[in-house]
Amino acid sequence: MRFSLAFDTPPRIDEPELIDDASQPYEDFRASMGDVRRANRYLGGTAVVTRQVKRWLAQAAPSQEPVAFLDVATGSGDIPEAILKVAERRGVPARVLGLDFSAPILRLAREEVGHRPTIRLARGNAFCLPCADASVDYVLCSLAFHHFGFEGCVAALREMERVARRGWLVNDIRRAWSAWYLIRAITAVAGMNRLTRHDGPASVLRAYLVDEYRAMVERIGLCVGREVELRRSLFYRVALIRNK
Repeated sequence: MRFSLAFDTPPRIDEPELIDDASQPYEDFRASMGDVRRANRYLGGTAVVTRQVKRWLAQAAPSQEPVAFLDVATGSGDIPEAILKVAERRGVPARVLGLDFSAPILRLAREEVGHRPTIRLARGNAFCLPCADASVDYVLCSLAFHHFGFEGCVAALREMERVARRGWLVNDIRRAWSAWYLIRAITAVAGMNRLTRHDGPASVLRAYLVDEYRAMVERIGLCVGREVELRRSLFYRVALIRNK
């Protein structure tokens, strides 16, 4: 087993992704983020979030105050939409602040979900969240940690821990050669945008191993298994879940 895992484990290669280049044509941003939306829906990324949101909302006490979520690196806003859909089905009032550092992606999010009164969008980065201590109920960050260096991930976790009153969730992918081959095949066969065809495989090689996710949690003084749950899902998904 150890041999097979080692055989499937590439070194981390921090190659920049085209989606992080603000000079790319806006139509490519739009098309690529549409690809990400579909990948989240069909490859389990959205489900990782909604499963946990259902658990959190089941714990919500009856209140006139909506449950407050912060979605860090919100992308096109598909995660806030999914959160609110779960809340609406359960009759629990909720609101989401979607934060993204990329100006073109934030523009796209405003076009996609900016009309929704329960979603507010703002520019900001994961390493210095524009929120007071314990000012939101739950903080989420999906498919962004692989964009950060290890120290950046630790800084982002510290900020999420600071801002979240009740818990947080990190949802990302695990680095593996088999995941790299799979995403290359999917992006090619599905005819995805050129940014996605480059960034999908690059994301896999930038992603972290399970032990590296565990080390991030330990760096902020928490323990996986006792204070933070580490959950693995299909299609190489890894989730870190904190319940306070």
